[in-house]
Order: sequence, then structure tokens, then C-alpha cells
Amino acid sequence: MWKKRILCLVLVLCACLLAACQQEKVIYPTQDRPETQQPAAQEAPAAQPDTGNSQNVFPNYDDGSYNPASEEGGDEEYIAIANPATPVPTVNNSYAGATPVVIDPIDKPTPTPVPTMKFTYSKYEAEALHLSFEAPVGWTVDNSAADTYILTDEADQLDVQPKVMVRVVPVNKNYNKNELTKEVKAALDTIRGEGDFSSFDPSSTATRTFIDGNGVYMAYKGTLSDGRGVAGRVIVNTVDKVLYILHVSYPRSMADNFAEGVYNKVRSTMKKTN
Repeated sequence: MWKKRILCLVLVLCACLLAACQQEKVIYPTQDRPETQQPAAQEAPAAQPDTGNSQNVFPNYDDGSYNPASEEGGDEEYIAIANPATPVPTVNNSYAGATPVVIDPIDKPTPTPVPTMKFTYSKYEAEALHLSFEAPVGWTVDNSAADTYILTDEADQLDVQPKVMVRVVPVNKNYNKNELTKEVKAALDTIRGEGDFSSFDPSSTATRTFIDGNGVYMAYKGTLSDGRGVAGRVIVNTVDKVLYILHVSYPRSMADNFAEGVYNKVRSTMKKTN
């Protein structure tokens, strides 16, 4: 019985082998696959125009006719680009209280400082006026007028010669402050009228000690017609029915030196001799 089974099995295997040998061979096509449709978002490459020549459109790199420089351009147009101008800095005023600050240029010339003058003093006797005082030594004295005593600095060769002028005028009483104010203003009017001034700027009045009492004085600054600057101070007071007038003038550019070193010295040291 088992021999029959083996025989049947052998027959089945032979039948399977025979069937496998008789199956048709599958031949796959060698042609290119049809192009699949590209996504709508991409554009198909532009087709090369048909020139009727079936030769290869790529250059022949082996025949020596290809010039690599032909791909490097050379016919481009260039636009000249100007160098951008440096922007001018501006001041941001967006913050409260911001204020532009003007800065002087660093090459602005520095004004020449006025040197401080040091004076040496000497005592002067104005005998006709019965007065004595201290003033810079070496100044030229002019006592040709009976009621006036003048000192002039002729040695320093300044554009305006410094002068000290003392004048006495008999009056019928001792003046009060208002009357002295009128006298000192009248003295400045005389100076302005007699001088060749193109401008004249008087100060307000003030009081200072002068010959045993309180005098009234004024200062002034002016410019002569030739451009020279002049400054000075005038103080007046009455003592024993005599009006005393002190006028000191000097270059405007050196006003501080002469106001302190000459005017104040003469005023503070002037006294009656008898």
C-alpha cells in the first residue's frame, strides 16, 4: 500500500515540474516610461527649438573648439555706486527738557588774556587844591590850572593814555545825595560832549567813601570815533562847601586793572591837607 502512495507522490511532483517548464516567459519592455505629470506648482523646462539637426546640442569638449571663458559673461552693464555721504548728526529733542547745545569749534582762537598790572605808588601833593593822595609813581604832573590837578601815564605807550584828574569847585553849601547825583551825571555829560565819542555807555549811580564822607560815583565805557575803547569813573562829594570831583580814565581793555589799581587807590587815600 505504501508503495502506491510513493508512486502517486512521484507522479504529482513530475506533473508540477512539467507545468513549470511550460509557463510563458515574461518579457519586460525596454522603452522609456512615459513622463509622469509634474505637480502644478512646478513649471516644465522649456523645450529646445527643433533645428532639424539631430546632432547633440551640447558642445564637444574634445575637439578643442570650446572656450571656457565664453561662460564667464563680459557683456554685463555696471551701475556706478556713489559713496554714501556721512549723515550730519542731529540732536534728539524727543525727551522733555532736551536742548541743543552749541559747541564752539575747537580751532576757535582764544582771546589773549589781559595781563594783571602791578603798580608802585608815590604820594602826590596838590598844594593849590589843598589835597594829597597816592597814585602810580612816575606819572606826569600838570598843575597849570588853579582849580585842577592832572596826572598822565606817558610811559606805558597805551592806545589811550590813563589820566587822573582832580578838580575843586566852591559851592554855597554841602550837597545831599540827590544833589551829588545831579553833579556826577552832569560831569559825565561834559565828558561825553567834550570827547570825540562814537558811542558812550554810562552806568547807574552808587555811593562810596570819598574825602571824609559818602560820595556818589558813576562809571562809563565808550568808543572814540577812531575805534579806540575808553573807560573811566567819576566820583563827587562836598566837604566844607567845596565840591571835589575825581575823574580817572583808562583804556577800556584794561578797565579792571586801572579801576582797582589806580581809581580805588586815589579815592581811598585822598585827604585834605589843611
